Amino acid sequence: MKLAAVIGIAGAVAVAIGFSIAPVQAGFAYLTAWAFAMSIALGALIFVMIGHAMGARWTVAFQRRAEAMVGALPVLAILFVPIAVFAPSIYPWLAHAGSTPAQLHRAAWLNLPFWTVRAVICLVFWVIAGELMRRRPSPAIACALFMPLGLTVTSAAFDWLMSLEPDWISTVYGLIYFSGGFVAALALLAATSRARPGATGALSRLTHGFLIFWVYVEFAQGFIIWIANKPAEVPWYVTRSAGGWGDVLIAIAIGGFVLPFFALLGRGPSRSPRFVAGVGVWIVALHYLDVYWLVMPVLHAEPALHWLDLAAPCAVLGLASVAAIVRAPAPFAADDPRVIAANTYAGNDV
Repeated sequence: MKLAAVIGIAGAVAVAIGFSIAPVQAGFAYLTAWAFAMSIALGALIFVMIGHAMGARWTVAFQRRAEAMVGALPVLAILFVPIAVFAPSIYPWLAHAGSTPAQLHRAAWLNLPFWTVRAVICLVFWVIAGELMRRRPSPAIACALFMPLGLTVTSAAFDWLMSLEPDWISTVYGLIYFSGGFVAALALLAATSRARPGATGALSRLTHGFLIFWVYVEFAQGFIIWIANKPAEVPWYVTRSAGGWGDVLIAIAIGGFVLPFFALLGRGPSRSPRFVAGVGVWIVALHYLDVYWLVMPVLHAEPALHWLDLAAPCAVLGLASVAAIVRAPAPFAADDPRVIAANTYAGNDV
């Protein structure tokens, strides 16, 4: 925890300096790091909810680790403050509202007071949902939270990421953000946990399934925009598929999908905790690259690494890690019936 605290504090100091001398670059770097961390925390929350809603046995093997990740939500909510304060440096619709009928109509939704209210609603709801699933979990509560959680995650993805380019719209953007974060959360659970082969295999299958779902939604969005070929939609992909950003896209496609897809395909490797942990680390790293690819082309026509691109994740991930460690719940007792059931789980391998 001391190392995470040192990294977090040092990163926070560096980011504070960055906001004072280069607010635009600092804002985009910080938004990338924060959106990445929040997507994983929300993915962990969804994992906990699924486990309780379905009464699953094997999820208990990873439940405490997931609850620790969910415990970072209050700190991540506080860490949203710099984004709200420096929003005019990040979001073009605050600097240039426009005067056309379409822009005036958009301004009714994308204005700072209403945007802030929606952000507060989303963050408060996520914190409350996380605390409910950590302190008073039940199948009924988990099931009741799924729909509002889906709506708030979708709204937040529209407000905080898609609105970076307000003239471009995709109705599945929130689904892409959710699915990528959920896969990364499952991968982080695999990377930081050591479970029996049965539970590890179940986690691998779930990760593999949602990895396919994530790339399907990504492909469907791109394919539909490509065949429609509308001037208002195509530029988003033109920017992200040209030059250096095109190379990043290829790296995400191959590294973020093809390699983990085949790595987790085999029965034997997908049941090995050490192997799955290695794949998990790889997926988490590629998820950061994916979020970076979503955000940074708005600022740079070509990939351009900046020292703030390192400082921002150090600040956000360091402080979030401290919160997760401090708020980590006590592990289940070894003789807990739920632990015994998780350790004896064999699933489809029976």
